[in-house]
Amino acid sequence: MENAKKILNELFDEMVSTLQQTIRFNTEKSAPSENAPFGANVKACLDYVLNTASSFGLRTYDCDGYAGHADLTGTGDEVLGILGHLDVVPAKAEEWVFPPYAAVISDGKLYGRGAMDDKGPMIACLYAVKALKDAGFVPSKTVRLIFGCDEESGMQCVEHYFDKMPFPTAAFSPDGDFPVINREKGIYQFRVICGKLPNGVRISAGDRANVVPSLCTATTPKALAAEGYPNVGVQRTDSGYVYTSVGKAAHGSTPDEGINATHPLIAALAAAYPDNAALKFLTKVTDTTGGKWGIALSDKESGSLTCNLGVLQTTEDGTLVATVDIRFPVTYNCKQMYRLLRDNTPAQAEIEEVHISEPLHVPSDSALVTTLMDVYNRAMHTDMQPIAIGGGTYSRCLPNCVAFGPLFPHEEQTIHMPNEMIRLDNLRKMAELYLEAIYRLAK
Repeated sequence: MENAKKILNELFDEMVSTLQQTIRFNTEKSAPSENAPFGANVKACLDYVLNTASSFGLRTYDCDGYAGHADLTGTGDEVLGILGHLDVVPAKAEEWVFPPYAAVISDGKLYGRGAMDDKGPMIACLYAVKALKDAGFVPSKTVRLIFGCDEESGMQCVEHYFDKMPFPTAAFSPDGDFPVINREKGIYQFRVICGKLPNGVRISAGDRANVVPSLCTATTPKALAAEGYPNVGVQRTDSGYVYTSVGKAAHGSTPDEGINATHPLIAALAAAYPDNAALKFLTKVTDTTGGKWGIALSDKESGSLTCNLGVLQTTEDGTLVATVDIRFPVTYNCKQMYRLLRDNTPAQAEIEEVHISEPLHVPSDSALVTTLMDVYNRAMHTDMQPIAIGGGTYSRCLPNCVAFGPLFPHEEQTIHMPNEMIRLDNLRKMAELYLEAIYRLAK
């Protein structure tokens, strides 16, 4: 192992250069073409990474441009998977200090879309495998680096890949937080057809269920008692009033970290129209715990249910439609969640599933989790425990998989944000952690 660590250190500059080249591919999803289901740039990036892995002596496989893998072949039948992705969320260049696909290094930081999510961690894992191979390590389990190409917009990549390839025996995904995420709440996103609004009333907010909406507008023929709410403005028109509420965006899995702009206007509308069933019901949906709705759940493994009212729309005929994102505890399942919703929602209100995902729960005392925790705690001189989150990582795409990095505790979070970056000292540190983890899990 000491020789492998030495080799990894010697390869660091090359690792950085390879990561820069990977970032320079703009892998935002684009129009499909032959053998490039997510766009030509995504396929070019996959080709580059697989060709790099092949040059290291790893066996590579391209799964129709949806995903690919690189193997360090083991002596046994089991497979250790490392699941990450090469696609990225869109980047608006005007919001960046450096161009998002230039891979500029400044002040010890490498800037670029995908630097942390998820190109940097996957290139770190690739070089960890190269260092182990160059040091003469022959694993008992095949080490399989799986590069997905559609994690950010539907995960069709892994659906297609695992239709053709077996699941690994055990796996980790460098696409979350350190130390280890072994519990991820279930996801239940759905639309509720709430009913008709009063004549002349309209309300609109948000465009994604999993984001706390920061702006909400409502039109009404009569004045509302909304002046008492902070950050609510009003404009008089010939036909009535237009109210605008400003909140603070946050991820839908942590709704209390934001300020939902819909809440004050819903409260004001419900007070102005107390007999309207749709508005009366909607006031229950604004409770981020689900308590007013009667759907509050909790367990000791992952904590309490969260509820985010992410999108509000009014159809042409005045029907109010709400899109909601619920994250429920790991000891429940989607069927139970639907039943609880149905039992506590007015019979006339339709529920239409948008996206659902069962919880992830890999026991804390499993060999996978205890090994990764030991690797982290020994290297970092800590005594941390595995963590639970409301968000969803790539790990839930396959059984016996957990998230292991790349975000260190208390590290600045730039994933999905302008000026996404990875600190070079953290890249070195995570590569060393991945090297030790792969060695321990595959030997």
